[in-house]
Amino acid sequence: MSQVLLYCRTKVAEPLAEQTVTHLAQQLDLAGHHVDITHSLNIPRLILNSYQTVHLVIESHPLTLNEVFHLALCKALQKNTLVSVLNSNLNLNHASWMKACKPDALSVSQTNHLKYYRTVTGNKFILPAWPRCETSPRPAAFKHKAFFVPVVESLDEVFNYPTDDVVFFDGRVLLKDFSALQLRKKWTDLVSRKKISPQANLLLSDAKLNELINEGQLTVILSQPNRTHTNFTEWLGQTLNKKNLIVLNENQSTGFSGHWTSGQNCLVVPATETFQNTVFKFGNKNFQCSSCRPIELYDGIVNELSRLYSKLSQQKTTLLTSRSAKL
Repeated sequence: MSQVLLYCRTKVAEPLAEQTVTHLAQQLDLAGHHVDITHSLNIPRLILNSYQTVHLVIESHPLTLNEVFHLALCKALQKNTLVSVLNSNLNLNHASWMKACKPDALSVSQTNHLKYYRTVTGNKFILPAWPRCETSPRPAAFKHKAFFVPVVESLDEVFNYPTDDVVFFDGRVLLKDFSALQLRKKWTDLVSRKKISPQANLLLSDAKLNELINEGQLTVILSQPNRTHTNFTEWLGQTLNKKNLIVLNENQSTGFSGHWTSGQNCLVVPATETFQNTVFKFGNKNFQCSSCRPIELYDGIVNELSRLYSKLSQQKTTLLTSRSAKL
C-alpha cells in the first residue's frame, strides 16, 4: 500500500477537520496504508519522504498561499494531490485557487456542494466530516418527548417553529453577541406578548443542555439549509446514540448516504421544507432512535478513498513508463 501524508490546520483553528483526519488516518492504517499527519507543510518533508499521496482536509476556504505553494510543489514532485473541503459557500470563488494548484482530486461534504465547482475538472468525490460517535446502543423505539432546535444565527429563528408542543432552543451561539441576561429578558418579553408559546424554552447552559440530550427522546431539528456542514457534524456527535431522533435535509443525508433511512432511523426532509410539513410527515411511522456504529459510517468511504489513492498512483505510473513519454 501507499505512503500518505494527511494535512489539516490546527485543532484550535479547525477542530472538525482535525477530528476527521484523525479518524481517517486510523482507518487507512487498518487498510494497509502508511499514514502520517501534519499541521505544517514544508519543502524538506515533501522532498525527503517518499509520500505517494498528499491529502489536504480543510473546513473552509480560502487556501493559504503556503498551502497552494506546497500543493503545486507536490504536483511538480509527481505526488498525488487531493483537497477535501468540508464547508462550501456560494458567495466564494471556489475555482480560483484550483487554477493555481490543480489537485488530482477534490472532495466536498454534500452532493449539492459540487455545483460550486462546475468549472473544475478531475476526480470529484464525497468526503463528509466524521462525527464523534460513542458506543452504539441496541436499537430502541423512539418516543417523542420534545423538539430540540440548535439556533444557527439569530433568535428570530424561533418564529419558524410555531407549535404548542414542548420545544427547546439552544441559544448558546448567541452569547458571542449578547449577554445571558439580555437574551432571557427578550425571551420573557416574547412569551408575555404571546409571540412564542409558553411551551418554548431557551437554553443557555452547557449543563442543562447535556442533561437534556442524555435523557433522550428528543426530535433534533438539524435540517436548516443555512447550517454549515461542520456545525451539522458537531450536533450529530452530540445527539447520535443517545435515544434521540435526527431530522436532516436531503443534502445533508448525502454525506453518509448508506446509513440514513428516512422513516426508520431518521427523518430526511427537503432542504426548503417548513417545520409544519416536517411535523406532518411523522404520521404513524414507527421510528427507531438515531444511532450508528462507527464502522457503518466509515467503512465504505475508506474503501472508496483507498481505491482512489491507488487509481491516481497507477495513472502517474502509467504516464511515466509510457513509451511515448520522453524522460
